[in-house]
Amino acid sequence: MPQLIADRAVLRMTSELGQVMAAACARELAGERVLHLERGEPDFGTPPHIVEALSTAARAGETHYPDARGTIQLREALVEKLTRENGIACHPDDVVVTAGGTHALFLAFQGLLSGGEEVLVLSPHWMAIPKLVGFAHGASYRTLPAYLELGAESITPADFAARLRDALRPGTRGIYVNTPNNPTGVVLSWTQLEAITQVAIERDLWVISDEAYEHLLFDGAKHVSLASLPGMPERTLSVFTFSKSYAMTGWRVGYVVSPPALRPVMGPLLSFYTTHGVFPSVQSAALAALRGPQDAVETMRRAYQERRDLLISGLEGQSAIRIPRPLGAFYAFADVSGALAARNSEALWALVHDWLSLGVAVLPGIAFGPEYVDRVRLSLATRREDITEAARRLQTQFAGAAPRGSR
Repeated sequence: MPQLIADRAVLRMTSELGQVMAAACARELAGERVLHLERGEPDFGTPPHIVEALSTAARAGETHYPDARGTIQLREALVEKLTRENGIACHPDDVVVTAGGTHALFLAFQGLLSGGEEVLVLSPHWMAIPKLVGFAHGASYRTLPAYLELGAESITPADFAARLRDALRPGTRGIYVNTPNNPTGVVLSWTQLEAITQVAIERDLWVISDEAYEHLLFDGAKHVSLASLPGMPERTLSVFTFSKSYAMTGWRVGYVVSPPALRPVMGPLLSFYTTHGVFPSVQSAALAALRGPQDAVETMRRAYQERRDLLISGLEGQSAIRIPRPLGAFYAFADVSGALAARNSEALWALVHDWLSLGVAVLPGIAFGPEYVDRVRLSLATRREDITEAARRLQTQFAGAAPRGSR
């Protein structure tokens, strides 16, 4: 029998999210109430003016084959946004509109990786990254723990740069970076990103910069785009999406900004032969999102920050669950070592199922890297009432645990 793409081990990896959601659904079908802290999409509706823009465009006949790179109107608006908000100087031909951020990452890995090459993935990382790399034939990935130490500032930028250098191999083609980070909520600073820049330039590496949560920032944190740093525009592929900022997950629209050297590949070739472009009316809606009122973006950001504070305050007074304060995205990556019988994946899964019996659904940390056997991801993308109730149930469960110090 010929070898199939489905035979690649990385593509056969089970989805922890799928397992948790199936178990939660089964409980709901049995009549139990489940508080969903496992999901990774906004619980808000898409702002009305964006919905109306789609309807108007479709009625006007924007339903035919699009330019595979994206409409020139949207790409020009994206160039304006990238210059204004991200400090990225680019040309419309460097921008490719994609069917969501996942598609943009798929194009980036396909465009960069050949057989025998690898990408170094800073971790904990979004759970889809291994599979997206796995689609690039003969390519592989390795992880390098980084965000927890960088978020806690327990490692200096110089030491981080040294760690990066030590992790590189002859076949390393690039580095995958995600800030604000899913699942930790860590927002990398300018000096921390400079460490990546220094190593990338020294070793002539590409960087894939995933900036899906760029607008979801707390406590005055600032988002810095890697491609805005000196020496990085020519070696960075910057990936963005409308999904998180504008609650447009189902619309499937994102974009990737690549260096001019990749123009012949990203838009005319890879985008054309994977999706033949994004539905034109959706692109008009994305244009309305960019150029229309931004108050909904701020409303959602404030809501996530309030929910973060509710979760942290609701868990005060016990030590089984400790949450490093996230500065971005809409997740908390909790240390649950105080609640585990052992530090392994079996004990972690047992804890996740125990919490499900309490009616609280979360994701095990091993979804974001095999080393995170003492972590769970808690999503803030659910109603504040559910956040409060989930914290109350967990607080009650672990109230007898003596505090082990401040978070």
